[in-house]
Amino acid sequence: MARLLILEDERVMARHIQAALERAQYAVDVVDTIAGATHALGAVSYDLLALDRQVPDGDGAQLLDFMRQARLSIPVIFLSAHAAAADRVEALNRGADDYLCKPFETVELVARVAALLRRPRQVSVSTVAAGNIVLDKATHSAMVAGKPLMIARRESMLLEQLVFRSGKVVTREVLDAKLFGFGDAASPNAIEASVYRLRNALGELGADQRIHTVRGIGYCLAP
Repeated sequence: MARLLILEDERVMARHIQAALERAQYAVDVVDTIAGATHALGAVSYDLLALDRQVPDGDGAQLLDFMRQARLSIPVIFLSAHAAAADRVEALNRGADDYLCKPFETVELVARVAALLRRPRQVSVSTVAAGNIVLDKATHSAMVAGKPLMIARRESMLLEQLVFRSGKVVTREVLDAKLFGFGDAASPNAIEASVYRLRNALGELGADQRIHTVRGIGYCLAP
């Protein structure tokens, strides 16, 4: 049985969608925020996502952006009241597989979901892992224990250097050169600040690798 995740903050609409899809023999989970959807994606393997655009903590397209950057191949259909052609084109260009404008007939939704699930899934092979940290080399995005790691660009660059050299010491000189380009000089504590933020982000998601400080030399990612 295919399992679907619905991001919809309007409760009556959410129940209506859930009931229609469950009648079509799908297992359906419903969340009303991007944060809730991100948590669900880290806990469950879904076969399809249906995303609303405007939800309490942002635009559902933000979740789509991360998924496509991370090369997650889960089909995505938008269910949105934004019916202008420009909105539909934008969503499709960002990586959506389909776009259904509200209001819609649930029979059409069920048919579109079935069509998307018939498509073959693509799998990314451009990943490198250190423990339960998985980094996609092509998109520079990462997952920790199956959960998306939301970090700033500089922390992402730092993580890349540590994962690529997992178990080895990465010197401050290397990090200085990789994280700060010409004309972008690092402040005395810039690397330490990035390490601190990255440590916290990894710890919050339950990473089984830690960033160890090798005093006077650099840092090492290891259990």
